[in-house]
Amino acid sequence: NSSGSFVRSFGGYGTSCNRWRYARQFSIHNDIIYLADTYNYRVKKLSLTGGCLANRNTVFSYPTSIAVNNRNVFVGNSGTRIETFYTSNLQQSGYQTFSSGDLYYAWGMSMNKAGNKLIVANYNGNRLSEFSVSSGRLSLIRKTSNSYSSSNGYFRRATDAVYDSNGNVYASDLYNHRIQKFNSSLSYQAKYGSYSTSNPFRYPYGMGIDSNDNI
Repeated sequence: NSSGSFVRSFGGYGTSCNRWRYARQFSIHNDIIYLADTYNYRVKKLSLTGGCLANRNTVFSYPTSIAVNNRNVFVGNSGTRIETFYTSNLQQSGYQTFSSGDLYYAWGMSMNKAGNKLIVANYNGNRLSEFSVSSGRLSLIRKTSNSYSSSNGYFRRATDAVYDSNGNVYASDLYNHRIQKFNSSLSYQAKYGSYSTSNPFRYPYGMGIDSNDNI
């Protein structure tokens, strides 16, 4: 709970609706859990207690990332496509294919609070890509540089990204063992962390941010 006390656990390894095989990312929207079931090639919709609400196959293998707004669920995979499902019933509404320079292995993604922007961490592309969202369609707005590097603003495998309430973006940088901050124009602002077994970070894979902008 909000005090850090354990409440419950659910799920487990399997193929039924409320079990999964190596789920990479989940998102909570309006107190509903949406989960990318990576090795079952499915998207799942669950209650906060783990009850099954919907369970749909993806068109493409290995769904790894997921983000949700009031209308749609967006699901990325290990290639250059993002699939779209309706939030209400998880019926698929289509998919889009992008160039590998704009999207390449969407390891993590998040929606802004308004639900009109999507930020994607490109694992193989070593960059962030931001898209506008309108009626379930995505349009590229901007992206960061893509050199595999430890320099400021660059990544050695971007694994996740989130928005704060002001539109700034925070992203986890796997092999640089750090989090980086970018402003709303995706210009580099700051970084935090280095390799450690006792303090942040050691291979950060994912992240989240709460309503008070705590990461």
